Amino acid sequence: MKTNMQRRFLFLLGKLLLVAAVLPLYLSGQTTDTRAGLIVFREKGCASCHAVLGEGGVLGPDLTRTASTGNPLELAAAMWGHAPQMWQRMKLEHLELPTFTTEEMENMFAFLAMIRSFDEPGNAVVGQQVFQAKQCATCHSIGGQGGDLGPNLTTVASLRNPVAWVAGMWNHGPGMVRALRERGISFPEFQGTEMVDLQSYIRLQAGAAADEKTYLRPPSTERGESLFRSKQCINCHGIDSGGGTSGPDMSRVVLPRRFGEIATVMWNHEPQMNRLAAAASISYPQLEAQELADILSFLNSLSMRWTGSASAGAKLFESKGCVNCHATTPGQQSPAPNLGKIEQSLTPITVSTIMWNHGPRMLEQMENTSMTWPVLTSRELADMIVYLESLKGRGQRPVRSPSSGGTP
Repeated sequence: MKTNMQRRFLFLLGKLLLVAAVLPLYLSGQTTDTRAGLIVFREKGCASCHAVLGEGGVLGPDLTRTASTGNPLELAAAMWGHAPQMWQRMKLEHLELPTFTTEEMENMFAFLAMIRSFDEPGNAVVGQQVFQAKQCATCHSIGGQGGDLGPNLTTVASLRNPVAWVAGMWNHGPGMVRALRERGISFPEFQGTEMVDLQSYIRLQAGAAADEKTYLRPPSTERGESLFRSKQCINCHGIDSGGGTSGPDMSRVVLPRRFGEIATVMWNHEPQMNRLAAAASISYPQLEAQELADILSFLNSLSMRWTGSASAGAKLFESKGCVNCHATTPGQQSPAPNLGKIEQSLTPITVSTIMWNHGPRMLEQMENTSMTWPVLTSRELADMIVYLESLKGRGQRPVRSPSSGGTP
């Protein structure tokens, strides 16, 4: 008989197999594995304290309901800031303190980034109200009722994969714009969770027909960039000031965190994008679900490209009290390891791994000398990493950090 924890694990594994990740983590040049990250999350006992989508422990927060987007620097800064509390609570609960390899930490970060893109379950009752208010039944039928101009939404209900749903909405957009214009119906816009609620209503009405699943491969940022160009997205949306200017430069845009929000943004901009594409004689691109997953992966990767400041990091190293324990000059002795001698490349992942594995001892030493555990924002962590890397004579290196400098 399966335990509750096993059932939760299988539920999450199925969810990951169904969706695949669109939030990339390319911290070591390798594509990370969200499914391996789920296994790490379970086997290291993280689920004993933290819930995911409402499934799991209650000692810590549900990791799908935190403000962080899942950016590696945000996750690393959040983990750093909350680590002492976690260690103390684990000791109080007599829980074994796990250790991580860099690969395990990297895969777990990929998993934590992925789960933040899941939508909360929609409200089918509200979805029915949305279906009526947006006049969907004028063109679409479901449950044997409604119009026949558009597809029967019973078939659309099989798109349980949220990326497939977004792709379907996108592909049918131009036809819907024309049909609505011919009938004098205003193009319906969505806000808040209306899109997710509508999906829930459609699936409820479809019943067993909604059980079909679409599985995607883990997305590729490289394929996504190629598709962004071949589908002519670049003709309207620039990247790093190169490309078209009729749409926003996508290297300066942070995509919404959840799939439902992405669907809403794409849908609401459909008429404008359709009009601009026609004016520029650009064929409106059709997207398979896998292609959209790859493109979203590429676009998400753009918002992670930020560079920290070595000079700012040096100031933080002093103001946060790191200099009181850690030397940075070769040959200099200090109570804690000389950080100028670290040969390992420092990234949000490697810093998190080192901090978690060696942090309890560091915390104990700090408490013995009445020192306070330093808290870092994601931007401060980026600056600190670049500073420590500069000590190796490598100069400043690009560090992916969030667009906002706030605390996770």
